[in-house]
Amino acid sequence: MDLKSELLKSIWYAFTSLDVEKCGKVSKSQLKVLSHNLYTVLNIPHDPVALEQHFQDDDDGPVSNHGYMPYLNKYILDKVKEGNFDKEKFDDLCWMMTKKKNLREDRYPLVMILKR
Repeated sequence: MDLKSELLKSIWYAFTSLDVEKCGKVSKSQLKVLSHNLYTVLNIPHDPVALEQHFQDDDDGPVSNHGYMPYLNKYILDKVKEGNFDKEKFDDLCWMMTKKKNLREDRYPLVMILKR
């Protein structure tokens, strides 16, 4: 599996964990935070203007994965360079976002399953 596909898989776990209504859409503010965190952990220069322009449209509602994918590809995944970031920190970020969805704290013992 190439690097871009591997990263995308983890990012989509994070995206779907933000989809609290299970409708395939996430609020723009949450996607802005996700994007900012991805820029940071992947050591990509932030482009706040592109971020605001991409999420600026007439629709005030949440964004689907189809609406986020072009931004994710152009401004994040296409700029990632292998060896330029700490994969463990990236995995930690994605896990932190998905843990509430995937961890059932009412069951013991707790078991963490990391998908790669």
